[in-house]
Amino acid sequence: MINSRLESWEILKKVFTNKAFSNVLLNEVSNKNIDEKFKNLIFAIVHGTITYKIYLDYLTSKLIDNRKTPIEIQVLLWMSIYQIKFLEAIPAYAIVNEAVQLARQVNPKFTGLVNACLQKVLRDKVSFFEVKINHPDRKLCVENGYPWFLFEKISHSYGVDVARKLCLDSTQRPLISVRVNTLLTTVEDLLTNYQKEFGLQKSDIKDCLIADRAIVKSELYTSGKITIQDAASILVAERLQPMPNSSVLDMCSAPGGKLTHLAAIMRNTGKLVAYELNENKLKLIQQNIDRLNVQNVELHAGDARLINHPQSFDYILLDAPCSGFGVLKRKPEIKFNNVDQQALAEIVNLQAELLSTAYDNLKTGGEMVYSTCTINKDENSAQINNFLKKYPEMKIVSEEQIFGYENNTDGFYICKLKKVAEKD
Repeated sequence: MINSRLESWEILKKVFTNKAFSNVLLNEVSNKNIDEKFKNLIFAIVHGTITYKIYLDYLTSKLIDNRKTPIEIQVLLWMSIYQIKFLEAIPAYAIVNEAVQLARQVNPKFTGLVNACLQKVLRDKVSFFEVKINHPDRKLCVENGYPWFLFEKISHSYGVDVARKLCLDSTQRPLISVRVNTLLTTVEDLLTNYQKEFGLQKSDIKDCLIADRAIVKSELYTSGKITIQDAASILVAERLQPMPNSSVLDMCSAPGGKLTHLAAIMRNTGKLVAYELNENKLKLIQQNIDRLNVQNVELHAGDARLINHPQSFDYILLDAPCSGFGVLKRKPEIKFNNVDQQALAEIVNLQAELLSTAYDNLKTGGEMVYSTCTINKDENSAQINNFLKKYPEMKIVSEEQIFGYENNTDGFYICKLKKVAEKD
């Protein structure tokens, strides 16, 4: 029988020591043939511990010297304290017993320490979980596991109220949002036949439904009638709105959600040229293309900066690599993995290069969408402002910054631009 806590600990250790992505590791768990209740517990422990890692680190520093305690024991304490605080349906004594058993396996020398620490937590739960920081915004950040540097950055760009809302939103459970594949079915058909089974509700966004239970293993998904896609992400192709029989370039197309949406909008007509730098992701894109009955895509492995078909495309989608600060609800490890200033500067430079390539390949009169799943102004409106200075014949058609707290979606920046003749 699977040991849920050992499995959780192993995933967390990989995330915290190797910068692994929890969603990839949890996806492997979801494909295992184990009871759903064990899967659900693993998901809850892993996602919750990463989400609140900054808070849990603050709490464990009341119990141990972080510099003298091995990371594997810190991870064990974080996940145990998370369960005591947030998973109230599990008896506290069971959490402590499991932690002690696990300590014996991973580093027996620290078994006594783990037991003593957790017993101390149970003895004084109320004051232990308090954050004693006088600065209200710093306190808010610690309580919600939110990085202070990001709070300051957002406050500077958009104001402190937005930063506070984003901080609180980062711990929310994301909605199960699906895009209806209009190549195979309609919103009305799905609501008529599956509403009760999956608790489907219409969203304000076209072709988007919200489910209230797991849907990814369903016949609906495997048959290609739906694909899992956040509501804000669905807006990206919707904004580009390529005409049927046009020529379209998707510069960074993994995992294929926006690409296959473009194909649906085009009704499988015209030519949709897709590039992806990471060859390992091509298989996933192709699986989505096949599952969703997409027939107008020409898929290439390659660096999108090197695309050289001058003025060849009516429409271009550049869903650019970014810091990902808009998807903290789904990928909470971004909070402490993507905080390197040099790495952020490199991302901004890469985006600028990709934008220049998009410009070169777009026909005069053509339209493009630049999008990111971040809330970092440097990668969004500031990036586009620099682009417009370099290429004055590009004009903004529409621009929106979605923070994510508005409707419990991901955070997205979506800017639609048109290449006009210089005389215009």
